[in-house]
Amino acid sequence: MINKIGMLNPGINPLQKITPKNMQEINATNQTSFGDMLKQAIDQVNQLENHSSEMGKLLAAGKIDNLHDVLIAGQKASVAVELTVQVRNKAVEAYQEVMRMQV
Repeated sequence: MINKIGMLNPGINPLQKITPKNMQEINATNQTSFGDMLKQAIDQVNQLENHSSEMGKLLAAGKIDNLHDVLIAGQKASVAVELTVQVRNKAVEAYQEVMRMQV
């Protein structure tokens, strides 16, 4: 698409009319299961933990001079793990609540 000054702007796509046919195509490409999203989130937490551990090892070996980067990586990993634990606790709590329901 060409902007006001005559240059090509690749970031903006023209609007498309949504029809039942292309709506099915859009839904098919955007579907991600809850399990897949959960696995991706856990993988990201694992990557943060591994990065933090690697940064600590490099700092101990004297290969990293910037302590701030190591501390930031550690804090990011810590917050991610804490969030994961809290989400797990809420999921277990919700499961227990459902199991206590009278049928």
